[in-house]
Amino acid sequence: MVTSPEASTLERELISIVGEANVLCPAPNEYAIDERRPLAIVFPGTIEEVAAVLHFAYAQELAVIPMGSGRRLSFGNPPERVDILLSTRRLDRILEYEPADLTASVEAGCRLEAFNREALPHRQWLPFDPPDADRATLGGIAATDDFGPLRHGYGRPRDYVIGVEVVRADGTRLRAGGRVVKNVTGYDLNKLFVGSFGTLGVLVRVNFKLRPYPEAEATAVLLSSEWERLETASQQIMRSELLPVALLFSNAEAMSMLLPDRPQKALLVRFLETPPAVAYQVDRVRALARSLSLDLLDFASAASRSLWETVGRLRRFFPTDLLVRLSVLPAHTMAALRAGERTLSPCLASMYALAQPGTGIVHIGGKLLTEERDGFSRAMEALTRLRAAWEPRRGHVIVEQAPLAIKQNFDVWGDAGSSLPLMRALKQTFDPKRILSPGRFVAGL
Repeated sequence: MVTSPEASTLERELISIVGEANVLCPAPNEYAIDERRPLAIVFPGTIEEVAAVLHFAYAQELAVIPMGSGRRLSFGNPPERVDILLSTRRLDRILEYEPADLTASVEAGCRLEAFNREALPHRQWLPFDPPDADRATLGGIAATDDFGPLRHGYGRPRDYVIGVEVVRADGTRLRAGGRVVKNVTGYDLNKLFVGSFGTLGVLVRVNFKLRPYPEAEATAVLLSSEWERLETASQQIMRSELLPVALLFSNAEAMSMLLPDRPQKALLVRFLETPPAVAYQVDRVRALARSLSLDLLDFASAASRSLWETVGRLRRFFPTDLLVRLSVLPAHTMAALRAGERTLSPCLASMYALAQPGTGIVHIGGKLLTEERDGFSRAMEALTRLRAAWEPRRGHVIVEQAPLAIKQNFDVWGDAGSSLPLMRALKQTFDPKRILSPGRFVAGL
């Protein structure tokens, strides 16, 4: 029920744009972002409706936060304000798909899983595996440049975006890039919006290049009680002729969910290739495991896919109110993993850790030991120590999820470095009234 004249006016205006069935006013409590509940949630069904909503919000100086599936709403600093949550859920069409050209154009709300179902009969796919990939929208993946372990072999989503259509803060539409792989017109502007977290404009259409879908897959899981031997195995694999698409360290707590009967430290090695190539590479990993006295389990085809789907859903299984990402040089991955475990374990009742030695990405998450003020203080002290230790080594500590009491006193993004003046200038150019996700991005942009 609407409780104020301002909300009543907002509701009427939004209903006039998208229809009564596509407005929730007031927003339900579960859509609150860092305890700030939007006045309304709007579900546009066309790009024109998105533009009209933003034109109205810009004129009234109402803060708008774009949302895909909603799985990343906890990522970012607390918003300065939030009036409208703009969902792209109804913008879910595949607009163009050219299998012969390995390109596709989709609306932002199109789900990754739905698109890949369409592409699979043509033996093609978008090789993205962000957390909760079964819920992810392609616009959300592009807006956050979200990735998973497949980044090792296939790169990041930004590497696949060849064009975008964006609605700017004032409701005007902008296109950048194109629909062919070799198109370079507007290339830099195109990439500007990928990973901008909806702070420069609302992605409404994204053009991608695709990859051939592999004929076979298998995963080798090397198990040990010692990180050192698993690190040696990963180093030998990366120095060899083997071409895994994913390499992932997992601590025992995470493995207790992946393989409940083998709760040990592990190195997961995934191969996607032709059947002979996959078989050869798994045999080579078996030989490596024997030489290092490591236990090995292997999974093929559907069993391998299922294992990695479970990796992507780990955050659903573990109670998590603190999730930290360390981004370091690949050679420092194990050192960062062990430092993160050592520093954060006193703050967490249970702790899962995943690390990608090929890309230097370490994720550590879990449930804080206490929600008392002292518990939050200890967590902030631990995060501060991690930043102090790794920033001089070209590392970054990003807090992807945390209670509001921590976010209010700790910038989740860390130091933006020399790029900050440019980022501020871009924000001023594209969103001078600061209506798009104000305060959520780096340095409070």
